[in-house]
Amino acid sequence: MSVWLPVLFICLSTNNCEFYSGDISVSVEQCAAQNDKAEALINRSGKAQAYRMACIEIKPKANDSL
Repeated sequence: MSVWLPVLFICLSTNNCEFYSGDISVSVEQCAAQNDKAEALINRSGKAQAYRMACIEIKPKANDSL
């Protein structure tokens, strides 16, 4: 079973760049929905010079705990 982590790297008009991650999702669709909300906020703010987002698949091992 895989889980998904939404991630965002953004550079603002102030020349500050930051990395963010969202909540672990149980499906790629849930992860994409989180990124869609973040992208809407970014576009409304008009302060981003550049950004990139993705959903990273995480495959826990049998002895990992979530």
